[in-house]
Amino acid sequence: MNDKRVIRSMLILVILMLFIVISCGCLDEKSKFIGVWYYSDGGTITFNNDNTVNIENIGPLGDLELIGVFDYTIANNQITFDSGSVGVTLQFSFPNSNTLILSNDSGLSITLTKEL
Repeated sequence: MNDKRVIRSMLILVILMLFIVISCGCLDEKSKFIGVWYYSDGGTITFNNDNTVNIENIGPLGDLELIGVFDYTIANNQITFDSGSVGVTLQFSFPNSNTLILSNDSGLSITLTKEL
């Protein structure tokens, strides 16, 4: 009887630990974005904790020009900005902790920096 309780307790503990590890991984990726990112031509992108982003004075990325407040989601090294029925997905990379590169399928990209 005690063996079953121990096994059950260990199983619950393992499941809980797995959930925590998975949750921390998602939070860490999102936390890299949070804050104000600067574009060399003077624009900014501000990522907020509530999954909204404010894009100001960022020039076009090919045929795409995003200005305003959008919702964003992060998955599989891609970030999607959307507002209602309009949305765009870009690839992202962090060459270091204060550099963010956003690129589209055509290979065009912008590099943003964040003051630490």
